[in-house]
Amino acid sequence: MIDINTMKINDWRENIFFLSLVIYVGVLPFSEALVSISAGILLFQALILQSWKHPSISLRSLKTLYLFISVFVVYVFGMILTKDYQFALYELKKVIFWIVIPPAVFLSPKIAETKLRFVFKVFVVAVTVASLIHLGKLVFANNLYLSDFRDVSIISHIRFSLQVVLAIILSGWFIIHKFTLKLKAENFLYIIIIVWLIVFLFLLKSLLGLLSFGITCFVALYFFIKNQESKKLRKWAILIVFTGVVIPLVFVGKAVSDFYSYKDEVPESGEQRTLSGNPYSHDLSNIIRENGTLVYTFICEPELEKEWNKRSKINYSDSINGFPLGSTLVRYMASRGLKKDSAGFSFLTDDDIRLIEQGVTNYKFKNSRFSIYPRIYETIWELDYYFKTGDPNNKTLAQRIEFAKASLFLIKRNLSFGIGTGNWKISYNEAYDKMESKLLPEKRGSSHNQYLNYMVKFGLIGFFWIMFALIAPVFLEKQQRNLILILFLIAIATANFGDSNLETHMGLSFFILFYSLFLWNSTENMRIPD
Repeated sequence: MIDINTMKINDWRENIFFLSLVIYVGVLPFSEALVSISAGILLFQALILQSWKHPSISLRSLKTLYLFISVFVVYVFGMILTKDYQFALYELKKVIFWIVIPPAVFLSPKIAETKLRFVFKVFVVAVTVASLIHLGKLVFANNLYLSDFRDVSIISHIRFSLQVVLAIILSGWFIIHKFTLKLKAENFLYIIIIVWLIVFLFLLKSLLGLLSFGITCFVALYFFIKNQESKKLRKWAILIVFTGVVIPLVFVGKAVSDFYSYKDEVPESGEQRTLSGNPYSHDLSNIIRENGTLVYTFICEPELEKEWNKRSKINYSDSINGFPLGSTLVRYMASRGLKKDSAGFSFLTDDDIRLIEQGVTNYKFKNSRFSIYPRIYETIWELDYYFKTGDPNNKTLAQRIEFAKASLFLIKRNLSFGIGTGNWKISYNEAYDKMESKLLPEKRGSSHNQYLNYMVKFGLIGFFWIMFALIAPVFLEKQQRNLILILFLIAIATANFGDSNLETHMGLSFFILFYSLFLWNSTENMRIPD
């Protein structure tokens, strides 16, 4: 028989844990510092209240907690090979959430279903508010001097896109399970939130976030089709899946087709001088194009420099977004099919000048901060340039291909135990040098792929152990039919192919908090029907 004092203490434990979670999820989309403080509060409350004495803790498997902690231990063992202890300690600091969040949630009581839903609702609201702040920054980008879509993000745009995906999943869960049956207005609000957040993913232009959402959405529809008795609804779901695959393929295919639809250009003998009598330069060996027009033909730099400096406060010799302004100007004029001389320059409007000053390289990108087409076009251009020249610098996807090559280079030479914790800068620089990579020293980085990163640092042995430690808890806690957890893990697993999310402050703090919650606080409503 539990006495009244014990019941009161248990109520305190539940309520303080609940409040700590609300604070944590409320600040996740906004601040690294506040997340760190919230994580500390989460662990402190479990220890100070001795929450492990709550009766719900006995139902949990200590093996799961040990597995999570073991991931951090792998990093500690990796220090045996460390050559740079200062950087190794920095790496340990980034992954310290493995020994903070899981123990905090494991040692805290299981909260009531209504409280858990409230925590999730706070998270959805926080993400939605953050997305609206992003929208405001996009609308007033010129006034705020923001030249890149990534600049509008409060936290990393990739990490925030993953939070958006989870907010969509949770909003859909609220609607499907009719938690607000009597509050139809609230259900309608969740529908609006879902639609807005999907639109926002496109505005954010995180291709990785969109890919993660797309695959997660297809998996969710698969389970819906599999468990749906209504043939009509199943047909609609299949149609949505088919449409969801075809439309992106057609859109990207059209962009690729437009990019490579051009005629060969060979300057004729009578086209060697400008109307002012100055000679053109033609580099026919450089086959880079904008909208099908060769970029490095019909160029008269003296005329361009003179005309540009008349109309802009930014000097022709200055750099914009890491590129010479002259290079941006030449690309922009090529995109309009203009010759790069004073006559061609005269066709540029004040809007064109403003766009070039912002680093825009193609006139099609005008008023396109709300369009994903420029992101796709730029990706195609980057890959085309990279494969033709071998130069990956200042090109996001091309640089990541170079990162992956260096990673595979290191994995082959350190197959069993990897290079160790804290050694990646030294080892990657050596790899780039041996590969004779064109990547500039300041652009060199690790793989931007979580799986390759684990293999580079800890070899196949460490990699397989970490994968086991990440997957086994689902089965140890008997959550393999937890649909929300499955969708969440698929979203993260997909995103980890394009970035090292579990080795970043906001990525790991987000992942391990919700993973722990789904393992130890899930409800029956999250399960796939038998």
